[in-house]
Amino acid sequence: MEDLKLTLKFSSGAELMIKDEIRADAGTKTGDLELTRTLPATTDGKPTIAKDLLEFIRDNLIKDRQEDFYDKEKLRPGILVIINGSDWEVEDGPEYRLQNNDTVEFISTLHGG
Repeated sequence: MEDLKLTLKFSSGAELMIKDEIRADAGTKTGDLELTRTLPATTDGKPTIAKDLLEFIRDNLIKDRQEDFYDKEKLRPGILVIINGSDWEVEDGPEYRLQNNDTVEFISTLHGG
């Protein structure tokens, strides 16, 4: 399998979990965040799935308390995942087979008040 180039979008508070230096490099400290990242191919030759992306984001992009994003193979409640414009639950959720140039959005549905 090949490395995959993906567009990652974080909004409605999900962007606040991303490391400050990554947000600064993207030119934003607040507000929606859009990144292009290359996800390495799996070492076992299996297709790259959304679960692999969650682990990549947790290990490389989240600033602290990674378990608040993804822990024990579960995405934190309150984060909506959209893959190419569709709710990931329609697209097999964490088992969705990622394709080159996919756009994956993470939207926080939890807000203080």
